[in-house]
Amino acid sequence: MQFPPQSLPSADDYPSLLRPGTSLFARRASRLRTLAGSAPAADWLNRLALLCDAQQTAFDALGDLGLRLPAGFAWQQAVSAGREAEIEAAWPAIYPQLASAMAAAGVAVADLGSAQASLPAVRALLAGEAEAALQSPTEAVLAAALQVVWTRFAQGLDVPTGKVLLAERGHCPCCGSAPLGSIVFAGQGRGGARYQECSLCATRWNAVRARCTLCDDPGVVAYLGIEDAFPAVRAEACEHCKGYSKLYFQDKDLVVEPLADDLATLALDVLVGEQGYARGAPNPFLLTG
Repeated sequence: MQFPPQSLPSADDYPSLLRPGTSLFARRASRLRTLAGSAPAADWLNRLALLCDAQQTAFDALGDLGLRLPAGFAWQQAVSAGREAEIEAAWPAIYPQLASAMAAAGVAVADLGSAQASLPAVRALLAGEAEAALQSPTEAVLAAALQVVWTRFAQGLDVPTGKVLLAERGHCPCCGSAPLGSIVFAGQGRGGARYQECSLCATRWNAVRARCTLCDDPGVVAYLGIEDAFPAVRAEACEHCKGYSKLYFQDKDLVVEPLADDLATLALDVLVGEQGYARGAPNPFLLTG
């Protein structure tokens, strides 16, 4: 079902960047459990909720990484540029914790040594350089471990509270990863503001422009959805690049959560795919098949 163009306000009214919250993974786990109640993939969503619980525990234990914005940082490149190895040093200690949580939920994953071989595939997905789904639970758990470390890094940054000029809006200004979709806020202060959300560190950056968020083309964008099933979710489909990503509307559901709601609305992906559009946004918990 196609909907009329969305009316979104000027980007001039809102801060450019929003850090992830300290309870991100707990909120995500709660949302996954709520969505599992009516979803065909309820078992998988409930298992992912347990994984998110474990992520929150690991996040809380990790503490502040002590990494800060360089003096006079101008936002013309990702904050993490040249610092990736330093930031990611903690993930091998986190992976076994998350793997144990999945094993307790009945999902078999590889040991740490075997998981390291999947790093290139996971990084390519999160950078938006590969197909929009991973191949195995091991890769999903590896991505989850990376999420913990990178979210802790992003949460510790003292980002500006106003406007900054971002050199490139197609990837996260914090870690350089691709967005998993966009959320449109409701309520006072930010009502109607649209932010893309990073698939890795959950940083959000303002992207209110009449352009495709995938190819930056200012042409025709269609808004597709299934109103009776998923009123808070739309697929923003571009006629230029024939790609799509999802929009999540808080005015339809105040607790909509992009990563979780994406996984619960795969019927929309099927619908949009049948109309000739290709998914352009990664979700590290979306597995092939």
